[in-house]
Order: sequence, then C-alpha cells, then structure tokens
Amino acid sequence: MPIADLPSPPPPAIEAAAFDLAQMPSGEDGVDFRAVRRRCPEGRPGEIVVCATNPEKERVRPLPDAYAVEGGLPRAELGLGENATLDLHVDQNVLPGAVSNRVMVGAKIKF
Repeated sequence: MPIADLPSPPPPAIEAAAFDLAQMPSGEDGVDFRAVRRRCPEGRPGEIVVCATNPEKERVRPLPDAYAVEGGLPRAELGLGENATLDLHVDQNVLPGAVSNRVMVGAKIKF
C-alpha cells in the first residue's frame, strides 16, 4: 500500500483547560479584563448599589455656531446628452379659493 493511501493518524486527545478566566480574581486584588470600565462602583458585602444608565450616551448636543442650513434639497436634474437636461421640481400656485401644489417635469435643450 502506498504511503498516500494510509489513513491519517487520529488527533491527539484534548486535555482539560489549564486556564479559565472565570477562576481569575477580579476587583482590586486581581486583574480586571473588561474592555469597558464599569460606570458604577461595586457594592460591598451587604450593600445594594443602584446605578442608572449613562445619561450622556444618547444626549443630543447643540449644533456649532458655524452650522448653516441650506435652503431645501438640490434640484433633481438628469443630463440627456450634451445639450439636453430633464428635471423634476415642485411648484405652488394660488388659485381663487384653493392652492395648487404640483410636481413639474421640465426639459431644457440648449441651442
């Protein structure tokens, strides 16, 4: 039988884990492996600690003074070639007794 046809050896037996994070000491005596530090202190024996969520997490901050609001959305325009464009825009006209709100399609051809 050629060597390539021989069955592969069985994998070695997995031994019990020698290192377990659950058994590591935590707090001031040991190492703290958390990526994010706790916001609230840990309670002492016989003490109940009540801690709210972080109020700064979802807080909306005021806009800077340099922020400027532009007047509406840009015009929807599509080029159809060198000299032609097609656009879509809204328009409003006051009629006797009513207001006409409409969507307009415009075509422009340069000559």
